[in-house]
Amino acid sequence: MVTQNIKSPYKAENIANYLIFLASQENQEKEREGVTNLKLQKVLYLAQAYYLAKLGKPLFTEKLKAWEYGPVVPEVYSKLKYYGSRPIIFEKDKSTLAEEDKEVLKKVWNTFGGYSASRLVDIVHAHTPWKKAKDSADKIISKEAIKNYYSPLLNK
Repeated sequence: MVTQNIKSPYKAENIANYLIFLASQENQEKEREGVTNLKLQKVLYLAQAYYLAKLGKPLFTEKLKAWEYGPVVPEVYSKLKYYGSRPIIFEKDKSTLAEEDKEVLKKVWNTFGGYSASRLVDIVHAHTPWKKAKDSADKIISKEAIKNYYSPLLNK
């Protein structure tokens, strides 16, 4: 994988736009499924974890918070809460990401996009960064905690 042209960090909304587009395009031969806000939040977290652990830098600038159902980027959640639990579908790619970053995000989506939102909640609930942050006063899942936890797992 080529990483020298990676342009991150971005705004989390930009990343969310691309992940929604990927979810909307996934099943061309079937009805498009899109992605719920709940599932999107978990994939955003896992994409941030990949960038921090594997590429050594953040994918997006916003903080992640440990909410009841797992990690959330509050700014993205707020913009998409209108959808409730309904799938979000984008006909066009609304992101402005470098092609190299899109390729990395496709790999993250291909790894986690097939899981249900509830399965992703279970997965991240089992991981230390969310567990520790949920009991903290500010509920922030630090980039350092994410990098420290996922680096050994992704760099074996």
